[in-house]
Parts: sequence; structure tokens; C-alpha cells
Amino acid sequence: MLPLLKKKEAKAGGSAPAVLWHPDFRNKAVLPDTKTVRTKFFVHIMVISATSALALYVGFREFNLAALRSELAVVEQEIESNTKLNESATAAYKKFQAEEVRFKEAHGLIKEPFRFPDFLITLGDLLPPGVRVFQTDFRGVGKTIVIGGSVRGVDAASGDVASELVKKLQEEERLKPYFASITLTNLGRDPAKGNLIFEILFTFKPIPKTAAKR
Repeated sequence: MLPLLKKKEAKAGGSAPAVLWHPDFRNKAVLPDTKTVRTKFFVHIMVISATSALALYVGFREFNLAALRSELAVVEQEIESNTKLNESATAAYKKFQAEEVRFKEAHGLIKEPFRFPDFLITLGDLLPPGVRVFQTDFRGVGKTIVIGGSVRGVDAASGDVASELVKKLQEEERLKPYFASITLTNLGRDPAKGNLIFEILFTFKPIPKTAAKR
């Protein structure tokens, strides 16, 4: 009995675990390198990610540009509208200025109407030595006054005296409110008397309708 027990123990202690086995039909020589496959996979993923990011960036830029174009169009419309309003306001202001000038002229004529005797006094104050006035033709307020006079001498200096007189008349503050222009219309010699004969034309400013009605 003892040898049989030992034989059974020997069989029980020396038994090895069962191993699963199946046939390997792979041809390792033709199989691809797994490292290369993994590298290509990650490269493709990176390229796709970069392309997607670039597409998103370009799309975002285009969206912003479209929004900016829309805002720019709105701003341009506002500028055009404001420009028209400014032009209208400028035209209205210019018209107001013109009316204001007319009003001031009318007010001036009403407040200080033209008086011919005062005109003669002013003219006498401005006459230089050697100059005399021998004719005045007053054709009415709003029209003209023509004066004729003479300067002693027939040389160039005498002509300068007549020109200086016209300049003084043009700059005289007492005459500016009434006359639009003061011009030397004639200058000639009178050898018999040794004088220069001159003629000066005073043209009144137009009488504003407001002043005429009053």
C-alpha cells in the first residue's frame, strides 16, 4: 500500500498546469511596423486639428469682417445724413447772415438817415488845400451823387492829389453807411486855368425793402 500512496503523491505533486495553445499563422516579415503606423496616425490627427483650427480662425475673421462692413455701412449712412443736415444748416445760416446785414442796413438808415447838408460838411472837412468843388449833382437817396471839382496844377502831383482825395472819401467812416462805392470817373486838364478837372461818383447802397416800407 505504501508504494501506491507514494506513487499517487508523486503524480499529484509533479503535475504541471495546462497551457492553452493555438496556431500562429502570421507572417511577421510582411506585417507593418506598429511604430510607423502609430506615428502616421498621430501626424494625421495633428494635420486635421491644424486644418480645423485654421478653418475656424478664417471663419471667425470673415465673420468679424462682415460685421465691420455692416457697421461701416451704417456709419457712412449717418455721415451722409449728417452732411446733408450740415449743408442745410450752413445754407440757412448764410441766408440768416444776409438777412441780418439787410436788417442792420435798414436799421442804420432809419436811425441815421442820409442828410445832404451833413454830406457837404463831411466833404468840406476832407478837401485838401488847393482843391475846390464847384458842382454837386444829388439825384436822390438810393441813386447817386456826382461832384465836380478842380486841383491846382496840371502835373502828375496834381493827379495824385485827386486820387488821394478819393481814397480818403472811401475810408471815411461817416460815409461808409450810405455809399456802396466812391470812384474817380473823370480826370482832365484845363490848361487855360492851369488846373486838373475831376469828377467823383458816389453810388448809394440799395435801400432795403424794410426801410423803404417804413
